[in-house]
Amino acid sequence: MIDNIRADQPKEPLLRGLYEMRGRIPLSFEVFPSKGPDGRTALHETVDQLAPMASQGFSVTMGAGGATRSRTVDTATDIAVRTGRPVMAHLISLGLSRHEALTTADELWGRGIRRILALRGDRPKGDASAMPSGFKHASDLVTALRKRHDFEIAVAAHPEKHPEAETLDQDMDHLKRKLDAGASSAYCQFVLDPAVYGRFLEACARRGIDAPVVPGIMPLEKWPRLKRFALMNGASVPDWLNQLFARTETTPELEAYLAAAITIEHARRLIAYGAPELHVYTMNRWPLSMALAIITGHK
Repeated sequence: MIDNIRADQPKEPLLRGLYEMRGRIPLSFEVFPSKGPDGRTALHETVDQLAPMASQGFSVTMGAGGATRSRTVDTATDIAVRTGRPVMAHLISLGLSRHEALTTADELWGRGIRRILALRGDRPKGDASAMPSGFKHASDLVTALRKRHDFEIAVAAHPEKHPEAETLDQDMDHLKRKLDAGASSAYCQFVLDPAVYGRFLEACARRGIDAPVVPGIMPLEKWPRLKRFALMNGASVPDWLNQLFARTETTPELEAYLAAAITIEHARRLIAYGAPELHVYTMNRWPLSMALAIITGHK
């Protein structure tokens, strides 16, 4: 096998893997609305640093129950103006009335935002009976948005199934309904084992899902917090990752090196499985996201 490598390719396995990634795969970066002056400074620094490499632009999250609705709209507008890149705003149905959801969509359209990630969203904390009667499913929101404006609509996909779904098959049926309702692509919840994404793509093909299914990739910084976040969102945590990061508990520098190496290896494997794009969950931090962009040939 090694004899078939072109003369200009590195022979070392790790360097070969990095070489093979340099195909300028499209990148998008997810950020969340900031709070306070320090948060806004960090967000602006992140989007300014990543904008030259954001070939597919940015996405801006919305809090559970639409809690950050106005800040999501303002942040999406600010990033679009600041960077000149396309921006995809998240729009959540659970916790918003139909009127609130569609009014938010109208405001986004009026501000020049043409991409929406239509989500049911997490259940807000508190009394569920007090929530307004809105769109019950993300597929219902997609149908309404399609009638409202000519948005480019994406939806969420869960390679390990949504935490509330009984089976992955049931969850994939719902994904198919969302795409059939008018969405043109799906963005995945992040996985900590790229093979899960590969199997999910195969399952999508068997279901006749041919829309782009974009993997989310989470830079593996601050492992204890990331591990908790993964488990909360139904992502499995491989034992080998636990074992590796357990050896870095008293050595932050070593943890940072491992985080970078594993994140880049995850990206390489996601690309090898057929990712049409990488959607990077930045957590409003830019250095490791930029390193990933550089390795994939974006600077």
